[in-house]
Formats: sequence, C-alpha cells, structure tokens
Amino acid sequence: MNPLLQVKLRFMGEKNNQKPSARNLRAKAEVSQEKIDELIDNLRAVLRFYKDNSRITEKLMVDIRYNDIIAKSSRVKEILKPQRLSTNDTVVGARFSDAAEGEENHIITHYVDEKTVNKTIEELLTVRDFIQKRLGGTATALNFKEPNSSIDYSGFEIGKAKLRDLVIDCSVVESFDVPRVTSIPERDNFLITFYKSELSLSLILEKLRIDNKQLPYTPYGDDTISATKELFEIINQKIPYMISMVSTDLSSIVLEDLSPKQTRDEYDIPSPQNEPVIGVIDTFFDDTVYFSKWVENYDYLDDIEKYQHDLDQREHGTEVTSLIVDGPRMNPWLDDGCGRFRVRHFGVCSNRISTVRLVKKIRDIVNDNPDIHVWNLSLGTDDEVSRNFVSFDAAALDEIQAKKNVIFVVSGTNDNRTEKTDMLRVGSPADSLNSIVVNSVRRDGKPASYSRKGNILSFYNKPDVSYYGGDYDERITAYTPYGRDEKYGTSYAAPWISRKVCYLIDVMGMPKEIAKALIIDAAANWDYKAMKPLSKMVIGYGVVPINIRKIVETESDEIRFVVYGTSEAYRTANYAIPVPKDSDNKYPYVARATLCYFPECSRRQGVDYTDRELSLKFGRIKDDKGTIMDINDNVQDDAESWMDERQSRKEFRKWDNIKFISRVVKNNKPVKAYDDRLWGLSVVSKERLSTQTRTPLNFGVVITLKEVNGINRIDDFIKACTLRGWIVNRIDIKNQLDIYASSQEEIRFE
Repeated sequence: MNPLLQVKLRFMGEKNNQKPSARNLRAKAEVSQEKIDELIDNLRAVLRFYKDNSRITEKLMVDIRYNDIIAKSSRVKEILKPQRLSTNDTVVGARFSDAAEGEENHIITHYVDEKTVNKTIEELLTVRDFIQKRLGGTATALNFKEPNSSIDYSGFEIGKAKLRDLVIDCSVVESFDVPRVTSIPERDNFLITFYKSELSLSLILEKLRIDNKQLPYTPYGDDTISATKELFEIINQKIPYMISMVSTDLSSIVLEDLSPKQTRDEYDIPSPQNEPVIGVIDTFFDDTVYFSKWVENYDYLDDIEKYQHDLDQREHGTEVTSLIVDGPRMNPWLDDGCGRFRVRHFGVCSNRISTVRLVKKIRDIVNDNPDIHVWNLSLGTDDEVSRNFVSFDAAALDEIQAKKNVIFVVSGTNDNRTEKTDMLRVGSPADSLNSIVVNSVRRDGKPASYSRKGNILSFYNKPDVSYYGGDYDERITAYTPYGRDEKYGTSYAAPWISRKVCYLIDVMGMPKEIAKALIIDAAANWDYKAMKPLSKMVIGYGVVPINIRKIVETESDEIRFVVYGTSEAYRTANYAIPVPKDSDNKYPYVARATLCYFPECSRRQGVDYTDRELSLKFGRIKDDKGTIMDINDNVQDDAESWMDERQSRKEFRKWDNIKFISRVVKNNKPVKAYDDRLWGLSVVSKERLSTQTRTPLNFGVVITLKEVNGINRIDDFIKACTLRGWIVNRIDIKNQLDIYASSQEEIRFE
C-alpha cells in the first residue's frame, strides 16, 4: 500500500482577460412579430392584475419565464431594465417551471417599478415595428451576424445596439407573469418566506392588519414567519405575489424505529483520555449507560420547554451517540480503525421541535463550542424537500459551514410509509449542500428498502455518500437506555461517517475541505462514472469504505495526493506538477480528481442557490500558453468554446460545490506527453450575484493517478516534486497519531 501524500503547491492568481463575445440569437432561435405581441399582452396583463388587486408595495413583482435553463450572462439585458441599474440588480428569486409542463426551465422574479414595465411595453412595440419593417416579420441569428450592413436601423426611437439586445432578450423569454405559489403542503403550520422589497416583515403584516393575538405567528430573520394554515390562506389571498416560498414548519421530527426495549447489558470501557470530540445534536441522552463518562451531556432546553418535552424520551439520541463512542464493539464487522470518540451531546427535543427553534439552538450550540469541528445531525422529516428552494434549516447549516470551521454530517432521512408506490425525495435538512448527507445501504452495498433519493434543486448531487445503516431484516446494533438493540435507518449510518470525518480533521490534521473530498473520493473510486443515474440519486457518489486506511492509503500502483488552496482571483493555477513518465516518454496513468469547497449561499435566490462556482481542470499541459488537457474535457471556461447552461450543469456540475472528474483510458494505453511539459491544475472562480465580492474561498483537491502497468512510481513522484521545490508530506497514520497525542498532552509549569 502507498501512503496518501500532501503536496504543498504554490498557486498563481490570474485575471480574466477574456472579452465577452457579441450577443446574438442562438443558432435556431427566431423572434416573430407575433411573439412580440404575446409578450406585450403578458406585460399588460401583469399591469391589470396589480391595478385590480391593490398592492402593498411600491413596485411590482414580475416573473420572467425563460425557454431554457439560463446562464447569468444570457439573462435579459434590456427588458425590464430600470434607469441606472442592471436587470440583475432587480432579481429577487429564481425557480424552475413545473417538470410536468415539459423540460425544466428558469423562472426569474424581478422587483421593478410600474414605469419600467410601461417603458418595456413601449420598447417592445418599437421592436415589433422594426422586425416587421426591416426583417420581414421574423428575426434570426443570421440577421445579426457581423459584419452585416444590410439592415437599416434608422427611423426608430431606439438605437441599433439596444434594438439588437431587445430582440435577443425576446428570443430567450417564454412569457411574463405574476408570481404565485403553486405547491402548498398539506399541513397545519407553515414557514412563509416573502420576496425582498422595501417593506420590512413587520410592515407587511401591519399593512395586512394581521393581529398576532388573533392569528399567531413567529417571525424569524427579516423575511420569514411561522404561521398557521388560516393565516397563510389570508396572506395567499391578499398578496400572493409576495410569497417567495412556503413549506411546512418542521415541528414533527421523525425518529426511526423506536422498537421494543431489550435487556440491559453492561460493558467495561476505559476512561477517556484526549480522544477527539464529536458534537451531537439530537434527542436527549441517557447518562446512566455504560459509556456515559465519554459523553458530556446537555439537555438544551429553556424552562418552558422542560414542560413541553418528554424528558424520558432518550432512546434515539443515546443510540446515535453509542455508535460514535463505541460502535465497533457492538458491530465488529464495521470496525473502522478509528478507535473511540468522545461526544458532546446536546438534547434539543424529545420528538417534536419547530424549525425556527431548532435552527436557533444549532446556531447557539455551534457558537458556544468552537473547539468542535464535526457535528452529527441524525434528525429528519417526513416531508419531501422542495424542487425550487432549499429548506430553512438546511440553509442555516450551509451558512454556518460557509462561515465557520465546522462540518455537519446529516442523515439522509427515511421513507417511513407502509406502502411505497414511488421513491420520495429526501426530507430536510438533507438538502444542505455544504453538509455531508448520508444515505443507508445493506451489507451487500445495495440501497436500504427505506431509502429516499435526490437530486436537490434539479441537479445538486444529494445524498453525498452512503454507509451501512441496516434494514428491516438486517440491523445495526446500537445501545439504548435499556441495553443493546437492533436498529435500522439513516440515523445509524451518519454516525459512522462522523467518526471518519473527525478522524481525518482532528487526528490526521486535515482541513475540512480535504476531509470531505477524501470521503467523496473514496466512495466514488473508479466506479462512479459507470453508475446509473438512479443509483447516483440514491447512494450519492458511492459507499464509503469501512476501514479508515482505505481512505488515507492507496494501492501500490496508485499515487494519491491532496492539494489545499485558496481562490482569490478569477483563476488559481499551478502548471508544474511533475507526473513521472515511462521509458517511452509517455504518461501511463488513468486519473481522477475530487474538488470540495464551502460556498456562501442565498436561499432567496431559489434554484440559483450557491453564490460562488469553482470549476476544476486537471491534466497534461499542451502548449506554452498553459492549456490544460483536462481529464474531463472541461471546455466551459475556454474562450473559443460555447456551452449552454443546461449542458454545463449536466456535464461539468456547474454551481455544484463538489466536482468529481475522471478519465479511464481505453485499453489502458499510456497517453502522449507534450514535449517536456508537465501537468497542471486550474480552479476558475465565478460569482452569481452582482456584488462580485471575490472574498477568499478555500478549496481542497484529491488527485489519484493509477499506473496502467501496475508499477509503483510514488518515489519518482516525490523526488520530482522535491526537485521542483514542492514540499511533499507522507500522511502516515502512526505518525499522525503520535503528533495528535503530543498535541493533547497537558503541559505543567513548575
């Protein structure tokens, strides 16, 4: 076996020198005068709606329904453009059209004044006149292909550039409409999120004359309230255009399989020393169990809550924590080589808790415990997550992880129905993008019978990975307040991954970006690309190996190394990775790479959730310009190529915070080396919002090179890196354990 290597590369930051190409209609797109008439009628209908329904805001919420999944650069530029602002400045939300209507397309919601809408109608009338008089009734891409001097733009109130942009805008717009919520869950309590406007949350409710005593609600943040069904119906009747999202108030937390109790067993367990600590947020913990000295237990309740919760309900939390502390003892076949862990356990509920209260508790707990890096959250809900927005609690987890040095391991939730006619999407908070979401598999690696599926927001790959969580007829042993018991569920798969992540971060000393990338990479291995789409939606990138050595060591014919960096420029790159060649001056490898990062996200942006995109390239350097022959053929950032948004998301996971790329060479033949050039790694950063903050964003990359002839070339790689000035560390488990033990020793001053 070869050890995992850490290569400390020096990256260079590069500016984006590419000039945007001239806008034009897509190759087969057409804009007819009849299409312009339809769009004008749509906008007039929007104005009539707001005239007939007295609005409470200064401006109007208007949906632009696109005919595709649209990139930010391809959104409308002149339609609904206010003076001295760009159209992107007025965006307040994004969602997808109903899949039942056909292929999913973007719907972008804008907040614009009435004057801007009327101005757009006038400009579209001019565009209609232009198409009729100058283009024979239909505009095509050939009309605007430069150089083209045959079109006469004179005689219109709008100049040439703006006329072109308006026609191109019309080519990507399907229609205009007033925003309305169509998917309403069948529940008695709701979380209602409003579109951003000049009105505060309190002013919105004041204008509706909502009395909190008669119709109780609980505000959270500056845009969301928890409300009864009666109050929701009033709001939906009076101001439907202001409702951005509606979901159930997650007051019902499902605790899997609370089965009959068994006879209590006792085990001997040594006293804890300086083992790493994992945080657990769950139901209450029973501190009379045999391993209680390994657990700092807190019933995280206020005085009022103590009367609202069943304090005897301690099974689920105790079971989850038992697996983290001493799981391998009860399940020898799952001995991961990680040892025991201490736990700081926070019991936040018995079996019910509101989302608002849960999120507040999680924020406070994480803030008060900065020494804990890994948090296990094995709570979930029955309701499926929305197709158009991330759940409230998942968004909170994403925000915490983007800002703090912590990572959440979240259970993928179970399908608890007695009759299953179809497969449910996961429940919240398993739609958290920055968390590691874990589904459950049987001992043979097949999905458990209670499995639920992703994807999230149409294409984000959730769950991330799967692990052994038992099944109805094949259970995991956990410890309850009454002794050992046989359990099943994603709640019991997640703790095993928490153990591994904590080991990588706190014992092996790896950043959370590298730790997550290693977990993903180990699960995906060389098999991920061959997996069927449904399998990816159920087990994620794959099943994580049991033993930690399978993650931090590799086969003798493989070179696996990790790279850690920070994106601060448009492109962060290194063009001098010295991959060893064979005697024929070729590269005898297949390769794969996994990139992970923790971006800030905007729940208000709906399906356009992640604020930052990091695009990965890894491969041979082809020429003196530093062109990387990417192992995944990623051309989306190349100046000479064009790729639409739908294709970029599908093929290159654009906007996803995990990138897994691989290249398996047919017949295992070595690949060409371009003269004496080396290999390169490039990370390109793009921001979705108009702010363009360009704040530093850490990333981790795991790269694996497999020698096609079975030769061990790791020493050649280490030597070549050292000669180029790169620092290479062998990640050895024994050495890291010694380092960890030394770092935990208590120093006494005489």
